[in-house]
Amino acid sequence: MTDIFLAPRRYIQREGILAEAGNYVKIFGSRLLVLGDELVFSIIRPVLESRLARAGLASSFVLFGGECSQGEVIRLEEIALGRNTDLVVGTGGGKALDTSRLLADRLKVPLIAIPTSAATCSAASSVAVIYEKGVRQATVNGKAADLVLVDSTVLSRAPSRLLAAGMGDSLAKWYEGKPIYDLNTGHDLATQTAMAVSTQIREIILACGREAKRDVDDGRNSPAVEKIVEANILITGVISGLAGSRLRVALAHALLFGMTVLPQMHRNLHGETVSYGIVVQLCLEKNEKELATLLPFFSSLGLPLTSKELGMDNAEDPRFWEGLRRTCAPGSAVHSLPFPVDEQKIYRAMREADERARPFKTR
Repeated sequence: MTDIFLAPRRYIQREGILAEAGNYVKIFGSRLLVLGDELVFSIIRPVLESRLARAGLASSFVLFGGECSQGEVIRLEEIALGRNTDLVVGTGGGKALDTSRLLADRLKVPLIAIPTSAATCSAASSVAVIYEKGVRQATVNGKAADLVLVDSTVLSRAPSRLLAAGMGDSLAKWYEGKPIYDLNTGHDLATQTAMAVSTQIREIILACGREAKRDVDDGRNSPAVEKIVEANILITGVISGLAGSRLRVALAHALLFGMTVLPQMHRNLHGETVSYGIVVQLCLEKNEKELATLLPFFSSLGLPLTSKELGMDNAEDPRFWEGLRRTCAPGSAVHSLPFPVDEQKIYRAMREADERARPFKTR
């Protein structure tokens, strides 16, 4: 049986699309709850609010509480019901977009996603990660966006750190998925397609990633930037939808979710921790070829390459070992790998990853 969550329904990426938002949004509703944080609103609200008003839409701009949690969704639901909301517009990055997805699902209204960075595939995903007090609780399927509007002018002006983190997260689809895929046989067509697309995306990112980062550092949009934005947001989200849990994650994401018990981890971007987790996984796999490829590539993107840079190097902290226990808990994605994994093995792989990364340290 094939059971997949494909998203989104429509995706538009081009320069200046934000100025045309009213024409697209009015198809889906007239009483909008627009969710985002202060920084995101400072970037897009001056244009978006006027365009929505010009289209005759009533828009409530509501500040995101900062965490995708059940409490935040309930808070927003009360606001939305009080304003007779018939359309949710999520803006910004992963957690805000995940929250918008869960909110729209509860309200049973359409969802439009307007990402302001290419750091994750959340805008084009049906998955949401739920946290409580910073600690990951669950990954659930929510409502896929009916429309994603990606203004590549806005994204090309965002810090290149965001684009780099998104490349690490996108590469994880292949690096986490490949050993799982190779372990099994008789894959359905959707999983085969996801593996083929993730292979192509790996090649594109390795070929264009450095150029795209340089262009963003120079404040310039370019064909390379457009390709990486599309890869990070749309194609990575489609891969997740096609393959689901059959191909989605292994050690890199398991380590990220486990280590959320460390407060200092929350200063890192999702894709930064995932990138480091890929290197740790490759050390466990003894995959010298891919280590030789990824370490210099990640270094050129400015991604953190050591546990110290990420704030998870203190093995004297009991929470460090709690994080590793969570990483290796029964049912964790880390057990998808084709060999046994436990806390000590991951700890040794982290020490090895740190040593291998030493010549490439970026910050």
